[in-house]
Amino acid sequence: MTTFQIILLSVLGATATAIVVAAARRRIGRLVALAWTAVLAAGMVFAIEPDWTTAIARKVGINRGTDLVLYVLAVASIQGFLLLYLKLRRVRRELTLLVRELAIRDAAGRARDDAGATAGTPREPQ
Repeated sequence: MTTFQIILLSVLGATATAIVVAAARRRIGRLVALAWTAVLAAGMVFAIEPDWTTAIARKVGINRGTDLVLYVLAVASIQGFLLLYLKLRRVRRELTLLVRELAIRDAAGRARDDAGATAGTPREPQ
């Protein structure tokens, strides 16, 4: 086993441990933790047996395992960015609706206060 494999396995193992701990403390969902743990486990297996990526790549019509890993990473990154963008749009929309509702509520409260203050003050003779 090379030094790089040892370092990579250590990093992937530490990340997997952090994900399991986060799931146990309910900081992330169990399904998300399971998916990430599966990805990290696959990374650990392929770090130990790098020739397996080449064998899988050739079965799907790609010559090198490195290319397969790169293609999968590119597709996963694009999908991740798309999901993040959609979530950010939803959060911004919810924030806009919340700010709008608070502004309307605040304006209604000020109008009530102004009406109460005018009704309670005596009028000056004309």
